Amino acid sequence: YRVDRYLTQLLRAGWLDGVAGVLLGSWEECDPYERLRPLLADRLGGLGVPVAEGFGFGHCEGALTVPFGIPAELDADAGTLTLDRPALR
Repeated sequence: YRVDRYLTQLLRAGWLDGVAGVLLGSWEECDPYERLRPLLADRLGGLGVPVAEGFGFGHCEGALTVPFGIPAELDADAGTLTLDRPALR
């Protein structure tokens, strides 16, 4: 229910307008992912962009850091994210 509200607000506020793809992190302390998958497909499917799931970032132990503002290539079919340049100077 909470994830549904979050996504609905992001969509209605236009925060996802113009995205080139969506990268979903790890899911902990919420509904089992298999229950969330149909909701995510319903809400994000209308964007018409690649959606990749199960990346090791988010609010979980051992989470990866994914920088904002760095050009990257998302291959949703292969499940990879490649940064085009270093995130730090």
